[in-house]
Amino acid sequence: MKKLVVVLFLVLIYSNSYSQMFNKFSIAAGPVFGWNVPSMTDLNAELTKAGLPEFSKSGVFATGGSVFLDLPVVKGLRVGYTGYGFTTNSSSTYSTNSKLAEFSFSTNAVSIEFTKKLGKTFDYTFGGMFGVGSTNLKLVNYANSYKEWNINHYLTDTNSSGHNTLTFKNTSYSIVPQAGIGLHATKFLYFKLDAGYLLTINSKWKLDELIEVNNFPSGIKADGFMVKLGVFVGLFVD
Repeated sequence: MKKLVVVLFLVLIYSNSYSQMFNKFSIAAGPVFGWNVPSMTDLNAELTKAGLPEFSKSGVFATGGSVFLDLPVVKGLRVGYTGYGFTTNSSSTYSTNSKLAEFSFSTNAVSIEFTKKLGKTFDYTFGGMFGVGSTNLKLVNYANSYKEWNINHYLTDTNSSGHNTLTFKNTSYSIVPQAGIGLHATKFLYFKLDAGYLLTINSKWKLDELIEVNNFPSGIKADGFMVKLGVFVGLFVD
C-alpha cells in the first residue's frame, strides 16, 4: 500500500511538472513583422554599374502571417506555417529618363520548434523554418515623360528613351535556424520574438520566367540575419 501511495505521489509530481513546462495544447494565428538584413555586396556592385544608388546594408522591413499548433503528443513540440517576405527599391532620375531596381524575397515555410515555459508568462523556443519561395530582381528604365499622362507616350514610339522592364526570378529553397522568446500577455494574446539566419539555395535565374541567364552573380541572395515579431490570437491550454 505504501509503495502504491509513493507511485501515485510521483505521478502527480511529474504531471504537475509537465504542465508547468509545456502547454497541453495551443493553436494560434496572427501577423508577423520582421527586419531582414540580406547581404547586398554583390547586388550593390551591379547597381553602381548602372548608375543606381546602393541598397541599404542596414536591412529591410518584412511582413507576413503565421499560424502554429502545440502538439501534446510530443513534449514541447510546436509546428506551424509562415508566409513571409520583403521588397526594397533603388532609383535614379536623369534629365530625360529614370532607372529603378526592385529586389524582393518571399517564402512559404513550415516551422518545427520545441518550446518550454519560463514561469506562467514567458516561454522560449528553438528550431527552424523550412520553406520554398522566390527571389526576384526587377530592372526598369523609362522616359521621364511617362510620369505625365499622355496616351501617345504609351502607344507610339515618340520617346527616344522608351520604356524597358526586365524581371529576373529564381526558385529559392530556404532554411532559417532560429530561437525565440514568447510572452503570454493575456489568456488569448501571445507575442513571440524570434531571431534567426536566413539561408537559401537558389535555382537558375530566369528572365521573364522563360530565358535562363548565365553567369548571374551568385552573391545576389536574400541570405542574412533576421528578427521577427509575431502577434498571435488563439487558444492556450496549460
